[in-house]
Amino acid sequence: MSRVVPGKPTSILLVLSLVFLMSAPVVLAGCDDNSPGGAVGKLLDAWQSADWDAYKQAVVPAERNLPKDLDELAKQKFQQVQVKLGGVKMNTAYDEKDRNKATVVLDGGKITIKAKILGEDKTETRDVIKMPEEERTFETLKVNGVWYVNIKLG
Repeated sequence: MSRVVPGKPTSILLVLSLVFLMSAPVVLAGCDDNSPGGAVGKLLDAWQSADWDAYKQAVVPAERNLPKDLDELAKQKFQQVQVKLGGVKMNTAYDEKDRNKATVVLDGGKITIKAKILGEDKTETRDVIKMPEEERTFETLKVNGVWYVNIKLG
């Protein structure tokens, strides 16, 4: 994960955006709705639309049931960062030992992040491909025939 460098406000914005990407993704052309890429696409669409309920529905069911106070905190954090995605592309690799697991890596496009940091609006646009791979990688899991993103919401 990126480190915050004092005096670099864009680093703070990037760290915030990555917290939401990893913890917390525009249905992309060519992605089957019920596929690892489709699951990540649903997550990205919900994030871009600021739709907390849809965002949660894209996450593995076992990770959705947070205590009410933690759910509200996760929702507030989710709502603090606005994103706009453009031309996002993905690459999917299925687990060789378990076809119900796959890794999806974002490998193209741009992400614009807007957040209020220390009372000041900050906006940053980044090329996805220039982000470290671990920060643009999503683990997915197939549960009862449906693909979900395997992240923690809290």
